[in-house]
Amino acid sequence: MRRIMTIIVFVIVLILGAGFSAINLMPVDINYYLGTLSLPLSIVIIAAIILGTLLGALVLSASILRLRYENRRLRKKLTNTEQEIDRLRILPITDVSKV
Repeated sequence: MRRIMTIIVFVIVLILGAGFSAINLMPVDINYYLGTLSLPLSIVIIAAIILGTLLGALVLSASILRLRYENRRLRKKLTNTEQEIDRLRILPITDVSKV
């Protein structure tokens, strides 16, 4: 069911994107340091969305890598603590006042 919904949403987005492209065919001049480029408005908007998505993913990847490292470190610490608890449970209980 989830796969069907994904396909339906994809088709709807594809149709809306095609309509968006058909409506926004007028050329837009993009001035950059080395020259000027004339592209259809729809391509400029789609390129800006893709570039923004890639930059956002790049910024998020640094945070995700840091969190994965911290997660690995905490899991190792938890394992060591659990092993220490198991070792302490094995030790016999002695009365300190009698010694």
